[in-house]
Amino acid sequence: MKKSVLTTAIVFVFFLAQSQDFSQSQNAPLTDSLKRNLEQAQTPLQKIFWLGELSGFYMNINTPLSDQYGSQQLEIAEQSRDRILMLKALLSNADRYFYSNGRQEYIEKAIQFGQRALDLAKSSHVDDYTAWAYLYLAKGARANGENDKALNYNTLAVSMASVLDNDSLKVMAFNSLGDTYLNREEKLLAFRNYLQGMNLAESLNNYSLMTNSCYNMSDFYAELGDYEKSKDYLFKVKDLTTRFNKPYDRLNAYQYLGYIYSRNKQYDLATRYYETVVTLSDSLKLNVYKLNAYFGILNQYLVINEGKKAFDYLREKPELKQFLLQADFDYFLHQFYASAHASTGNYDSALYYYRKAEKGFEAKVNKANVSWFYSQFAQFFKKKGDHQKALEYWLKAKKIAEETKNIENLKDIHANLDSTYQALGDYRNAYAQKARYHHYKDSLEKMSTEKDLLLLEVDNENKRKEKELLQAEEARRERHNIQYMGITAGIAGVFIVLVMLGAFSVSKSTIRILGFFAFIFLFEFIILLADNQIHHWTHGEPWKILAIKIGLISILLPLHHYTEERVIHYLTSRKLLTMNAKGLLQKWTQKGEAAPVDH
Repeated sequence: MKKSVLTTAIVFVFFLAQSQDFSQSQNAPLTDSLKRNLEQAQTPLQKIFWLGELSGFYMNINTPLSDQYGSQQLEIAEQSRDRILMLKALLSNADRYFYSNGRQEYIEKAIQFGQRALDLAKSSHVDDYTAWAYLYLAKGARANGENDKALNYNTLAVSMASVLDNDSLKVMAFNSLGDTYLNREEKLLAFRNYLQGMNLAESLNNYSLMTNSCYNMSDFYAELGDYEKSKDYLFKVKDLTTRFNKPYDRLNAYQYLGYIYSRNKQYDLATRYYETVVTLSDSLKLNVYKLNAYFGILNQYLVINEGKKAFDYLREKPELKQFLLQADFDYFLHQFYASAHASTGNYDSALYYYRKAEKGFEAKVNKANVSWFYSQFAQFFKKKGDHQKALEYWLKAKKIAEETKNIENLKDIHANLDSTYQALGDYRNAYAQKARYHHYKDSLEKMSTEKDLLLLEVDNENKRKEKELLQAEEARRERHNIQYMGITAGIAGVFIVLVMLGAFSVSKSTIRILGFFAFIFLFEFIILLADNQIHHWTHGEPWKILAIKIGLISILLPLHHYTEERVIHYLTSRKLLTMNAKGLLQKWTQKGEAAPVDH
């Protein structure tokens, strides 16, 4: 998913990390709840789980405290000698380091924990955790731009998951493979894997798996530029958080909606969703999450080159600066100041902050963000008129873009190198850069054409899937109709037999027993028919279903008893038998009288 570095580096610090805390007092209800659960934990498994929640909660905000909880988790697992607990602890620590905002040192730590988990799982012959470890290593490879290595890990994980009875693993394996194909620009393969993961998650009705799949599908369509489809899946996430009563996760959905609306240049709607995040954060007493929305709005000001508004907004929200400094993200703050000063023409101040930000970016963040920073710094020098310095940073950005095989960045970098060499009077190099620019431009145009074809293929794939679902639904409906007809015929047959028994000399006990079962079948069938309609009316709300069923039973039960009593009383009274005998006698008498006339 392509994002500006500020979006990647600031906004996504929070909602990918699931609302980290920078002040215990601000989020006491949530932190107290997690710590209380840890205190009440009795088994090593429970302790490891809650320690993992706390270590992840404090990651990026209070890293020493996060490391403390992570170390306790590993220690308890190690002392238990239970291989499963040890693997859970290792992967939990890998997880928290992956959600560290792209800091290279943390990515390497995450990979180390993933490798340790893989070695332990293999030596202990725990196949499902071996597959999980491969998924974590694939994530690390993708973070480092090593997509071929990631594909190898994913292939191994999917192969193992296919023969294991672990549906959660299968869903995550499909989604991880989709992420790798998306990074490799093989979008149709990415889509097919995401779709497989989503179908399986929906069949399991598993909240976390369904939301994960919806976010992946949203990212996929955003990557194709189909923002409306991307929003559709985010609204599905919002509906799932309501259905499963997950208000904290709803914050994440609204935040992501704000990001997608902003990316689609619908800034007013984006701001409205960011404001919804603020309101909901207040109602949930999770004040820290408001920082997500604040950074989203701040990022919009920078995107549309409103440097003064960005400065004013930062002054209005001093907690943003406090967070970045406390969380050791000072280099992002410096980069923000540099961009804002550059947009207002204050070049001396901008250069001062760019220099301060440069050290942090080079030392702490991953290659993609470093490349972006170099490009921004080069643009600044170009705007300032220092073409020699601009050339230096364009070449640095180009080196990383070639390593990560980012064609879009390479196209832009070569275009800027062309103009920079021309400004320096080096026309030979300018010509070479222009040729490279056209090469990458043609590649992107080809990819754009392929993207249009891909959208058609994806649309056809969706229509085929919808057609299959409709056919399956039609087959199910036909099957149910046949069953309903069979049940109706069976009940009718039982009542015909019951009436026939009343017309012949059969013991009263037999009639009563058959009548008892006949009326049970009839009224249970009525309730069966009503059930589907009740669920449709109530949308599965338990209290509504209960209320309607109580009302229905209060009507049907006395009606059942009354009808059964009256009918069985009539059949056992022998009136039908007497009428039958008289009817037969009259019929034979009429035949006898009519015979001579016919002769």
